[in-house]
Amino acid sequence: QIRLEFNDSIINVTRWICPHGDPDFFMPEPPTATELPTSPDPGYVHLAPGKGYIKISVSKGGLPPSPPWGHSGKMAIIEFNITAVPTEPGRKYASTLMINNSDTYLLDPYAYEILGVSKENGYYEISKPGPKYTLEISTTLGGTTNPAPGLYLYEMGTIVTVTAIPSLNYLFDHWELNETNIGSSNPTEILMDANYRLKAFFIFSPPTGARIFIDPQEVIKPDAIPCQTTFQINVSIDDIAEMKACKFNLTYNTNIISLVGLNFPSINGQYPIISLIINDANGFAWMNLTYPTAITVSEPAPLVTLTFHVESMGATPLNLTETILSDILGNPIPHDVYNGFFMGIIRDIAVTNIEVSRTWTYVGWPVNITVTVKNKGNIDETFNLYVYYDSYVIGVETITSLPPNQEKNVTFTWDTTGVAEGNYTIKAEAPPVPYETNVGDNTLTDGKVWVMTHFHDVAIIDITFKNWIYQGGIVQINVTAQNMGDFTETFDIKAYYNTTIIGTIHVTNLAPGSSYTAQFTLNTSTLTPCHTYIISGEATIIPYEYNEENNFLVGGTLKIRIIGDVNGDNKVDLKDVFAVSLAFGSYPGHPDWDPDMDLNYDNKIDLRDVFAVALNFGKECSQ
Repeated sequence: QIRLEFNDSIINVTRWICPHGDPDFFMPEPPTATELPTSPDPGYVHLAPGKGYIKISVSKGGLPPSPPWGHSGKMAIIEFNITAVPTEPGRKYASTLMINNSDTYLLDPYAYEILGVSKENGYYEISKPGPKYTLEISTTLGGTTNPAPGLYLYEMGTIVTVTAIPSLNYLFDHWELNETNIGSSNPTEILMDANYRLKAFFIFSPPTGARIFIDPQEVIKPDAIPCQTTFQINVSIDDIAEMKACKFNLTYNTNIISLVGLNFPSINGQYPIISLIINDANGFAWMNLTYPTAITVSEPAPLVTLTFHVESMGATPLNLTETILSDILGNPIPHDVYNGFFMGIIRDIAVTNIEVSRTWTYVGWPVNITVTVKNKGNIDETFNLYVYYDSYVIGVETITSLPPNQEKNVTFTWDTTGVAEGNYTIKAEAPPVPYETNVGDNTLTDGKVWVMTHFHDVAIIDITFKNWIYQGGIVQINVTAQNMGDFTETFDIKAYYNTTIIGTIHVTNLAPGSSYTAQFTLNTSTLTPCHTYIISGEATIIPYEYNEENNFLVGGTLKIRIIGDVNGDNKVDLKDVFAVSLAFGSYPGHPDWDPDMDLNYDNKIDLRDVFAVALNFGKECSQ
């Protein structure tokens, strides 16, 4: 027996089934059992607001005298009806499907409860998805994050925890959220109520102990102008005791920079004796500095300031090699070495165009959005491209290694299923790459799409006419149109034979759900006997037409007979003369009346009709 309790304000049981004969039925063979209440009636009971239950049981006689009395499998199949669904995005309805109660039990053949039975509840949930937002995580040099840097998509209302993880010799400094400093709490939590860019900033923090290093460690000059711009770096020392001399070799890429100046400041009031080998053509500067007396520093002190000239846009390491620090006895002083880096490049990406496949759509229709991006810089760029309707993300694509001065078109397909009715603005955004020179063109808003949930739709639903006529006869053609949409509509109904228009009738203010039958007449005097013509109808396309395919309907074919071919066998012979003779003298209402014998359409069969057959006697349609 099972007692199943549930929230009957959102779901209800419509029926239950005892799966007799199912191989997975939990009772042994033969597959017959007694069920209470008799299925499919579930015996639903409403207890209180939001609480109802059913109680069902399956019993069987003739079981073995000892276990096992059954096996794992199905006891019952219960069908629910969903009676309520959430209407607000992000909202959900849920119910425990509770069987863990005293009215749920298993009995042995002696009607004793089987002990130790686990009663596991179920769970039901239905939700209306809310909008999804993107979180793009990035870092400066010197660390990573958890989740790792990258692009993530989250449901509205999700709280995302992000932890900054510094690398060796670096410290976490602060977070920036959409380019705004939000402090140094680590980890940080982001409530996803919009699209965000989160960046972790790390600072260089070398361990204590003797070291020689490039200061600053990075020189980034995206505004550098070749042949005009200069910059300076120091080769510095720190935490050095009793250093008498030092040697080092600084290397660099001469295609990017050239050495144009040196300055040796004093340390502890002493200036060094200098020995230099400068080879700018090969990109190195070797130096040997000897001080009159040993020097000691406990904070960064520059050994030399070097001035470089930017030759071309690009990047180069600033590496210290062959470093030797020695004391007054010439013994080497253990130390660490930290190199540097120069970058003088133009990094600039832009969104240059947006094309939308349609400016209006019905909910559920796909809309294609083609975005053009351009690399205006001078190095290959890899970046993410986002497309939004208002503030909601449609999609994200990663552009990989876009060459300088090149464009790329990326097409996004917007699935409008579940989108509320409204007029939405389309926006494309490429978040700035590091050290971007111009971020003003990274976002482009261009175009609106009107999403509709109420339809405009007219259709031709029926065409009626007699499917043959003698040449010269008048055919009555009825074309029925229906307003299948949600708005009153005004449009035209047209009728055709083949591609030739028969006529046009204007329909004004046809109400939703209503139909209108337009009556057309076709004079066949100019049509060719023995030929078949296609009869069709058309409702003109209205603004925002939901389904254009049902605006046109082929009603069938119209055969033009030779006058006198009353039996339709494509020839006029004695059979036709005999058929007209049988109806001779008849008129509408007469027992022998047959309108097909009235060849001149004067509502009587007389000598004129017999004469009409005789005139064409012997004529036939060529095969």
